[in-house]
Amino acid sequence: MPSPSEKAQPCSFCEKREATNTYTRAGRTNEVCATCLDRLEVQEAVEYKTIDIIELLESKRYDEALAQVDGFEKANRHRDHDGWMDRSIATERANILYEAGRYEEALQASEAKAQLGFENVTDRWSYGLEKAGILELLGRHREALEAFEEAFSHQDPKFLARAAYYFPALVELSEDLGQPVDEKWRRVAEAAAEEFAVEMPVRDSLGESMRALEKMTRGMPSKAEREWRATHGGGAGGDAL
Repeated sequence: MPSPSEKAQPCSFCEKREATNTYTRAGRTNEVCATCLDRLEVQEAVEYKTIDIIELLESKRYDEALAQVDGFEKANRHRDHDGWMDRSIATERANILYEAGRYEEALQASEAKAQLGFENVTDRWSYGLEKAGILELLGRHREALEAFEEAFSHQDPKFLARAAYYFPALVELSEDLGQPVDEKWRRVAEAAAEEFAVEMPVRDSLGESMRALEKMTRGMPSKAEREWRATHGGGAGGDAL
């Protein structure tokens, strides 16, 4: 604890609470609060557990993989203060069921995950894409497009650069129904082009223009990244941890 004359150091992860603990990974040490220490240690454990799960999936030991996920969740539930672990485990569970070919169960697991909420719109988009993929395998193509469009309709200017990544999926889901991409998505595509400071590609259809835009901007810095580099002397931006 700092003395009365010392100013408390903020947590380097959340930047809200007082730093009371040290977290070290890959030789890098950061001062964090107790809540964020739990988050970071659980997050690291989930990454290692995922490696174990991948090995089980490769040998088609699906029930064993599910049992490991359930056991990990039970053992670490008390350390999940913000729902991050719950969402990560739900994603893992849905993926295992998907890999096992148990698509109806995977769909139920995916929908249950959505009930936990989303950290940001990109998590919602990923959920919509995941659900659409399962519905496609079940032959429910219209529902697949509707599921993705509902998720993708939640837009946030902060994540416009990432929206372009999802354009090809929107095009493919529309094509699977034999229909063009709905014109309502043009404004999203144009906003994404503006975010990357490029002209919207002109093609024979909106879908082809969106595909071309995603390919053109792949790996390009977004507006936020360009501003960060201008402010910080051209280096690459990054998180505190």
